[in-house]
Amino acid sequence: MKKKKWLLLVLVIAVAVAALAGCDNNTGAPVLEGDGDIVWDENGNVVYDNINLKMWSVTTGDDANTQDQIVAGFNSMYEGMIHVTVEHYSRYDLETLLSNTMQFDRENAPDILFNHGSRVTEYNERGWLQEVDFFFDKSGASFDKSDFVPSLLESVTIDGTAYGVPVDVHSAIICIRKDILEKNGLPIPTNYEELCEVADRAAELAANNQLWIRGENSEGYSATEWRLASTAEPYTAFPISYGDMWVHEFVDYTAAVQNGGSIVDAEGMPAWNSQETADGLQVLRDWIFPGESSTNRYALSEDYGSSYDVGDAPFNSGRCIFKLQGPWAWQRELQTFDQMLAADGGSSNIATCSLSGMFAKDSDAEYASLIKGEGHAITLMSTVTSYTKAAAATVFMEYMANYSGIEWAKRGHLPAVISVSQSSEYLSDPAYEAYIQYWGTPADYVVVPPTKYYSYVDTYFKTAAQQAIANSYRNQSITSILNTQYRDCVDYIQLYS
Repeated sequence: MKKKKWLLLVLVIAVAVAALAGCDNNTGAPVLEGDGDIVWDENGNVVYDNINLKMWSVTTGDDANTQDQIVAGFNSMYEGMIHVTVEHYSRYDLETLLSNTMQFDRENAPDILFNHGSRVTEYNERGWLQEVDFFFDKSGASFDKSDFVPSLLESVTIDGTAYGVPVDVHSAIICIRKDILEKNGLPIPTNYEELCEVADRAAELAANNQLWIRGENSEGYSATEWRLASTAEPYTAFPISYGDMWVHEFVDYTAAVQNGGSIVDAEGMPAWNSQETADGLQVLRDWIFPGESSTNRYALSEDYGSSYDVGDAPFNSGRCIFKLQGPWAWQRELQTFDQMLAADGGSSNIATCSLSGMFAKDSDAEYASLIKGEGHAITLMSTVTSYTKAAAATVFMEYMANYSGIEWAKRGHLPAVISVSQSSEYLSDPAYEAYIQYWGTPADYVVVPPTKYYSYVDTYFKTAAQQAIANSYRNQSITSILNTQYRDCVDYIQLYS
């Protein structure tokens, strides 16, 4: 998955997509009745004869490779009956391509879409989707709604009807240099207060020429050889930047909800203009620019502006202890340290944990453990007119939700189906024991609730969060930033809806 996209691009795409989609306004969704072109066999089952389904997927890189393997298993199981072909796109490219295709080239649209479930209400408002409940009834495929994580099912449900099937949920994770903590007698933190204490202590040790670090360097040391951190500049234990996808897609929202903030209200309008959200964003401002009232006495991060991947080089060199990463890249992190520190423990020198509690001012609050996630879901496009093809799509949806399981979780995508996440096969897998368990359970994650104004709610919040941690806005209160972006967001919603 790509991280290298700046907020301006997101804003341009969001406004352009919304403007283009305005003329859709829920047209094109067929009226569902009868059996259509479905043929039944003597046992009352739908006959599938070489049904081809085209799926566009918001997966790239190693995620795409893993998904292709899972889909290949489905194609083998249903050979001669149903075959799924997958085209992979980045999250940013997919939005533009989908909008253009559904506006001007519907005959080349995908049959099904593997994208983030929070988009469902917005897509349906544009007339791009059709319900799946009707076709599950036809196919007989299993869709036990009581077995899905409620918030993930809610994200694809409109007025009690499902317009997609949730598959997983994911967020950013934290990578930890366990070896540096142990060498310096520091504990692995479990909440925000402990994180600040560890980071402050590391900064103090470094300033006094007493912090031991190791890793890649240009100072003549081997990667496994311990050296003292430089005193030439402050030691910052946890680099972050708004240019990183981890921050503008996950951490900003997580900081808000862990301090009691909300994303949308019951009407689908923005609800992030609150003191609770301001408190969460203040945590991120203090992260880089600590003040008299901040929990941390020293900066946890330099001011990297809009740079991206800011934690990678410092983490490998030992110039930081923590960094953000996508869970789908964790196996690559393990490989890196197995090579770099092969002579002294390899990847056993690093650990991982979720974002849970790491941005909450009050670690005892009921919402402190929440993690802002994104849930993948499979939806059925309104361009599919064949009932047989639509029924075949539900068979594939059932497979992906119930049988991706541990292999998909190894990429950081936790199952949306509760029974899958509680199965012995899942819990006994070595990967679960080694690292998946430290990313929490799907119930720990919250996603953006259903709203047809998703693009606006999301874009204007991200603008506020960006400004909250920008050096050029340090003299402006976070409350005033939120209020300004909220008013602009509501104005645009009223203008285009």
